[in-house]
Amino acid sequence: MRIAVVQMEVLDGNPEGNRRTLADHMDRNTGCDLFLAPELWTSGYVQQKWAKLAAENTPATLVWMAEQARNRKAWLGGSIIALNADGTLANRFLLFDRNGALACQYDKSHLFRPLQEDAFLRAGEVLPPIVEAEGVRLSPAICYDLRFPEMFRRMVLQGVDVFLVSSEWPFPRQHALRVLTEARAIENQAIVALANRVGPDGQGNDFCGGSGIFGPLGALAEVKQAGGVAVADINVAELHKLRTTFPVMSHRMKGIDYE
Repeated sequence: MRIAVVQMEVLDGNPEGNRRTLADHMDRNTGCDLFLAPELWTSGYVQQKWAKLAAENTPATLVWMAEQARNRKAWLGGSIIALNADGTLANRFLLFDRNGALACQYDKSHLFRPLQEDAFLRAGEVLPPIVEAEGVRLSPAICYDLRFPEMFRRMVLQGVDVFLVSSEWPFPRQHALRVLTEARAIENQAIVALANRVGPDGQGNDFCGGSGIFGPLGALAEVKQAGGVAVADINVAELHKLRTTFPVMSHRMKGIDYE
């Protein structure tokens, strides 16, 4: 599977403009099997506008994502602001398959309080889903989730090969993003595909990029410019061979590593 992570600037509160940006990046990287967009890639952190955007613009974005996936014959995922049936909001990761069908969704469970996510959003309360995609077992995560290794370990023990992480991670913690992303890949003997936003927003935040695709033995591909795409071919057979020849998971100690 050829995975492309899209590192893009996000126009605050402008879903139409952000859809054009994402489409432009995909147009320049044809032949990929899966495209991953950043966290809240249609809106950014415009908390006071989220409810209006979720009600009036998100439905059109869902249709657009399905059409893009179907027309490009590629999987397409990323997180957007979404409206729940009870009127609450969620930071929701959506993944569409090659036919434009919704393959899975996941609501961000670890809400980032410094950006007031807990004041505006309802947290997800279930583990991320696992999607079988042409022999690759995928599972989503969103930004702050990276700081909670227990969730990733639980998922890899259920057979996840590739974690799809959409993110809006800022510059003051750029080093932490790199270390955490690589750690989640190394410690779980998994692939972590990270799509992070880049550039400033209207609230004084500046997002650090650093998008790439990371494996147990290091980086497979990285975005080197401000806005761009990193592409890597995922060899699941090699990943499974590594897990067999160096079976870290079977070396865990009951009572120490788990109850």
